[in-house]
Amino acid sequence: MYRNSILIKVISVFLIAVMVAIPMTLLAQQQEGTFAQGKMDGERDAKGNELWVLAGVGCGIIGVGAAYFMKPTPPAQALVGKSADYVLGYTDGYQNNARNKNVGYACGGWAAFVAIYAAAGGFNTIE
Repeated sequence: MYRNSILIKVISVFLIAVMVAIPMTLLAQQQEGTFAQGKMDGERDAKGNELWVLAGVGCGIIGVGAAYFMKPTPPAQALVGKSADYVLGYTDGYQNNARNKNVGYACGGWAAFVAIYAAAGGFNTIE
């Protein structure tokens, strides 16, 4: 009798675990192609381009503005075989995060130019 009650408890725990695990895996599969998942992945994968430092050095505020207004293109291999919602989210997240990094690089270049110019005495106006 005691063995039967232990067996029933073990089977009950197993069935409850299965009933909880199956919906969780289905939910994870459904979220894989969502806009939110794509946005998170795009933000994670975004890389800025360090060449924007040169735009900041050479063009100043215009280089910073160009870095802000130009939209970086996400890598095509990250979008192959994905749902339309995922692609939209990935593109949005990638462009926003990469743009912020590019603007940061351009601002850094502009700041470096101003610092070097000031150190060289470029702002001194002795007549």
